[in-house]
Amino acid sequence: MAKKADKKQKKGDGKGEALVSISQHPRAKAGIRRARTRAAFIAFIAVFALNVMGDQALFDAVWRALVAGIVVNVVVWRCAIIVWRHIILHELEQVAEHRQEQMRLQRERMEKLAAENAERAAS
Repeated sequence: MAKKADKKQKKGDGKGEALVSISQHPRAKAGIRRARTRAAFIAFIAVFALNVMGDQALFDAVWRALVAGIVVNVVVWRCAIIVWRHIILHELEQVAEHRQEQMRLQRERMEKLAAENAERAAS
């Protein structure tokens, strides 16, 4: 029951806000995936190499490298989400500023045109 009520509240807010998600942003999605993959792979290779050079058994070296890769993957995933969230917010702010500037320029053009028309009518 509570889940249905929550869904109805979310749908019926009526605020008209545009929702932007990281999963819908193509550069963010690819960037997060790329960061996770590269960081996990580098961590795996580094831990594996250090364990092999440290005379660990091959099984132990692989196991530790896998665990390190998984941990780094999760940590980098969270960090990348935070970074991309800031990037997307900054992009939205830039778009809003650009739109405001375009509206201001349009308003100035309209005022100038109205002044010219009023001057012509007075003459």
